[in-house]
Amino acid sequence: MANPKPRAIVLGSLALFVALFVLLTVQLSASASSPGASHRKSKAANVRAQPGAGPEPEAGTTDSVESEYVEPEYVEPEYVEPEYEEAPPVVTTSS
Repeated sequence: MANPKPRAIVLGSLALFVALFVLLTVQLSASASSPGASHRKSKAANVRAQPGAGPEPEAGTTDSVESEYVEPEYVEPEYVEPEYEEAPPVVTTSS
């Protein structure tokens, strides 16, 4: 069995990299083109994750629950001065 040529290995690796890069770019641009899609998916996942959340609303109802945003209170962290151990001086001799 013959060993593959180094040029073929480099070209194959480069072609695989380009193909994966193009695939990733296309998928990211498709997900970015629908701005509400990721929000809808995460909201649906949150609803499914809550057991006993109640019955799902009918398709014709437009009632929505709105909650007011409450900004968390900022607590400044307390400064603690670091503790240092003093090391004895290093004495070297020169000749």
